[in-house]
Amino acid sequence: MFKKTTSVHFINAEGNGNRIMVIPTFVLLYWKKFIFVIGGVLSVLLLVLGVFIYQKTSEIYKEELHRANYIKSKIDMQKLQESFQSINQSMLKINGFMQERGLQKFSMKNVGGEEGFDIQDVNEVSSFYVGYIKEIENAITNVPLGKPHHGEITSHFGTRENPFSGGGAETHSGMDFRGNTGDPVKSTAHGKVSFAGVKGGYGNCVIIDHGYNLQTLYGHFSQIKVKAGQEVQSGEVIGAVGSTGRSTGPHLHYEVHFKGERINPELYLNFK
Repeated sequence: MFKKTTSVHFINAEGNGNRIMVIPTFVLLYWKKFIFVIGGVLSVLLLVLGVFIYQKTSEIYKEELHRANYIKSKIDMQKLQESFQSINQSMLKINGFMQERGLQKFSMKNVGGEEGFDIQDVNEVSSFYVGYIKEIENAITNVPLGKPHHGEITSHFGTRENPFSGGGAETHSGMDFRGNTGDPVKSTAHGKVSFAGVKGGYGNCVIIDHGYNLQTLYGHFSQIKVKAGQEVQSGEVIGAVGSTGRSTGPHLHYEVHFKGERINPELYLNFK
């Protein structure tokens, strides 16, 4: 039976390209069984492959789950929540500082203090704080903070005794810092120089626009080291202490203007 063959004649309907194929007779007689056996073998192979993939995937999943549970067990959730709440308080303090000075107040949610806080919230909370802190950083770099000169404060904002006549009183529109001629004077915030030159009793004077309706004024320079239109960074040297203009001796006169009004610079010396 295995030696017998059967010729199968394939006839083209157009009359050309006819072919004859010789096939073992037993194949024609038992073709259904052949297909069944081959299908069965393929099914078994696919089943074995599926079981193998499942086992490997399951093992990896179990390892990752074990690792995640281990990390979770090592995190002190109470301490983590307290840390976020501490950050919240610091941000509220920053907001208060900016609001008291008429600056933009940033909205925020108390994400660190919500009930039901769990480990899966960490990435979301961290992402929130990164964006929020960046927003505050961009604004606060333009707020004049600290002293423009290291010298002792010799005269404060407000009413004072007339330093020229020694009698009577006058309104002092800024703060004076004692210094030596040539001492460096630094900008207290990022900004753009709106004026650099001689300005009446201020003598050699520099005015910097910081945005947010804020300006700083520096007077009595012996030397001006910036020019109008120039961008300056916080802490950049913009001039040198001198005694030009209406002055009794070498010192720096420093003012802070908000919405065109002179305000007490001491509000900006410390972040509180």
